[in-house]
Amino acid sequence: MRLLLYLLVLPLLALAREPLVECDLVGVFPPHASWRVISSGHAGCEGAQWVGDTLHYAAHHDGFAFKWSEATGLVVWRKDSPEATSFRPDGAGGFYVVEQTTRQLTRWNADGARVEVLADTFEGKKLNRPNDVIVKSDGTLWFTDPDWLFSKRPHDKKELPGQFVFRFDPKTKTLTKAAEGFDKPNGIVFSPDEKHLFISDSGTPNVFRFPVNADGTLGPREVFATFTEKGLDGLALSPQGQLWVCTKDGIRITALDGKALGLLKTPGKPTSIAFGPEGRLAVTTRDACYVTKLQ
Repeated sequence: MRLLLYLLVLPLLALAREPLVECDLVGVFPPHASWRVISSGHAGCEGAQWVGDTLHYAAHHDGFAFKWSEATGLVVWRKDSPEATSFRPDGAGGFYVVEQTTRQLTRWNADGARVEVLADTFEGKKLNRPNDVIVKSDGTLWFTDPDWLFSKRPHDKKELPGQFVFRFDPKTKTLTKAAEGFDKPNGIVFSPDEKHLFISDSGTPNVFRFPVNADGTLGPREVFATFTEKGLDGLALSPQGQLWVCTKDGIRITALDGKALGLLKTPGKPTSIAFGPEGRLAVTTRDACYVTKLQ
C-alpha cells in the first residue's frame, strides 16, 4: 500500500515548488531561484549523487532508492533497499553502496541489485552502521562508520570498540582503519587535490581535516571549522572549490582556508548535497529531496 501511495503521489510532487532559495552569499543563485520538490514525506532522506544527468538518492528508512532526471521523472530504483545511504559510481556501470540495515559496504549493478559484499567486519567484529562513502582517484574507498540506532534496535549488537573512518582497497580487498576518535562520523569528502580529507562529526559541532599521506594513511587531524550546534551531516565540494556543510541552520559555505562565506537556507534540515550537470544542485533534507539551479 505504501509503495502504491508513493507511485500515485510522486509525479505530483515533482511539479511542486518551495519558496525562493535564500542565501546570504551573493552570486550563487540566479534571481528568483526556487526549490523543486522531487519527493517528500519520507522517514529519512539521504545520499544525493549525480551520475550524468541522473540523480540518485534514498528514502532509506522507508526502504526506497530513487532515480530522477528531467527526461524520466522520478523512478523507484529499489523498493526493498537495505537502508542504503550513499551511491558512488564504480567505474563499470555499477555503484559502491553503504547499507545501514546489513551494516556492509557493497557493490550494486546498474539495476540496483547487490553483486558483491566488499566489507562487513573489521578485525573479526561487525561494522557499526556505514553512512557515507567516497572514491579516491586511486580507486580506494573511504567511508564513515558511526554507531547510529543501536539503542533503538536492541537486536543489533555493537561490536566495534569505537567509531572509525575506514579505507578499503578493491584491488587487495583490504580494509584498514584510517582514523578514529569520533562521535558519529558522517559526511566525508576530499579536497580537489586530494591532499586533505574532510569529515563532519555529528556528535560534535566540528568538521575535521586530515592531511593525506602518499602511502594512503592520514596525518594528525585538526579542527577545520566549528559551528554553533551539533548535528552536522553531509559534505560536498562545489565546482568553485568551496566546502558545503549540512548543519541544523542550513548549508554553511566555507572556503578551504576556513573562512566562512555564507549560509544557504533549505526547506528543512539538510542531510546531503550533490552538484550536477548544467549548474544543477540537489539537496536532501530529513524528509525530502529538492533540486534547484546555480548561477
